[in-house]
Amino acid sequence: MRSVPKAVLLIAALALPIAAVLVSFALTDGPRTPQVPATVQVGSAPGPEPSQLGPPASTVVPTELPPPAPDDDDDDDEHDDD
Repeated sequence: MRSVPKAVLLIAALALPIAAVLVSFALTDGPRTPQVPATVQVGSAPGPEPSQLGPPASTVVPTELPPPAPDDDDDDDEHDDD
C-alpha cells in the first residue's frame, strides 16, 4: 500500500467535519420556532400527581455549623524555639 503525504491527511481531517457542518446547515431551514402557550397558570402543568412523586426531600438546615479546622502553615513542626 502506498503511503499518503501527511498534508493530505491533515486537509482531509479538517475538511470532512467542516463539510459535514456546512451540509447540515444547508439542509435545515433554520431554527424551529418554539411552541409557547398564550397563557400559563401555576399548578396547571400536566404531570404526575404530587403523591406519586415520593416523599419530599428534607430541607432542614443546621442552625449552627462546626468551626473550621485551624490552618497550620508552620513548616517546622519539631523546633519552635527559633
